[in-house]
Amino acid sequence: MVEFQPILADARDYPAPRVPMLPQRLAPGRNGRDLSAFLTLPAMFERGAYALAEALRRCGVGPRGAVLLPAFHCRLMVEPALFLHAEPRFYPMDAALRPDFDALARLCADGRVKALVLVHYFGFPNALGETARFCQERGLTLIEDCAHALYGRHEGRTLGTTGRYATASLWKFLPVPDGGVLRDNGAEPVRRARHPSLKAELRAVANALRTRAFPAPETPPAHAGESAARARAASHAPIPAPQGLHEFQPAHADLGALRWSRVLAAVSDHALVAERRRAHYRRWLAALTGMPGVRPLHPELPQDVVPYAFPLLADAAGLAFRCLRMAGIPMWRWEDMAATDCPVAARYRTALLQLPCHQGLTDAQADWMVNTARAVLTEARLEPMT
Repeated sequence: MVEFQPILADARDYPAPRVPMLPQRLAPGRNGRDLSAFLTLPAMFERGAYALAEALRRCGVGPRGAVLLPAFHCRLMVEPALFLHAEPRFYPMDAALRPDFDALARLCADGRVKALVLVHYFGFPNALGETARFCQERGLTLIEDCAHALYGRHEGRTLGTTGRYATASLWKFLPVPDGGVLRDNGAEPVRRARHPSLKAELRAVANALRTRAFPAPETPPAHAGESAARARAASHAPIPAPQGLHEFQPAHADLGALRWSRVLAAVSDHALVAERRRAHYRRWLAALTGMPGVRPLHPELPQDVVPYAFPLLADAAGLAFRCLRMAGIPMWRWEDMAATDCPVAARYRTALLQLPCHQGLTDAQADWMVNTARAVLTEARLEPMT
């Protein structure tokens, strides 16, 4: 029985973000398509969760089969298994989010596990060679979750080409409304999903023309002390999370991505996307490395990594999170994940913050965010991290 944990942050308690969390505008061009294994595939689903459901189905994951999922996850990593009436088994990981292979061996000892999902968190390759060998030795199907890794390479191979299956999400990297990609690195072709309606296509184009405007942020940051004081005073009761299927809609399981999303992906300058994301990640590193009370999860940015977000470790009590949100900095954290006995997942549920570093940020927006973050975190007087 999977129990999803309560939601701790109510968006109504915080001001609207001052900058976008995801890219809003297209960077046109035709460079860098070789950076990704997911841009030339003809079959795309509406969301990555539906692509994952199809991969699990192909692996034989169902009422009589189990799947190994990471204990640190968003709930849409779990709901595809619930949709298939399968048993999710959650494996623990270390502080770097690498799988605990001793625990993995115990979890699949009864022979019911069919597949293992390995997540390349925030765009960083995650124990890929070791996990592939583990799966091969035990007859498990490896699924690479590249929702955070549309681009990138590891040991000479493009991410998404090692496992039998790999999934990715276009909309997390590009200004498109949808796009969940399933890659089959075996011989079986991926079936085409059914096309969205013309009405849905026209609505997507209309929405793109109404992109929300974000006013120019203040420089230097103002009211840092006020944001910290409001953050200390903010508190409310946790919000019970819906149980079972919530975000996964069975009626959309075979729905394809919009043609509009495919067109925008085809005309994007992927090399520029990668360059800008890496530059903004380095900007966060320079600003927050050595700050008391926080620590970058990845203090170095390898050459072949194109980050999805900037993962920042903070206090598990959530003061840093509240300070930054009160100041208008957008971020995500995974709160309503399934309950497990993994201590790292329990801590990271509230302590691991995902800050934007996408290509759509202007230099002024990026500078405002890092300067504001330094100001409010200084005012918060967080305890040093151990």
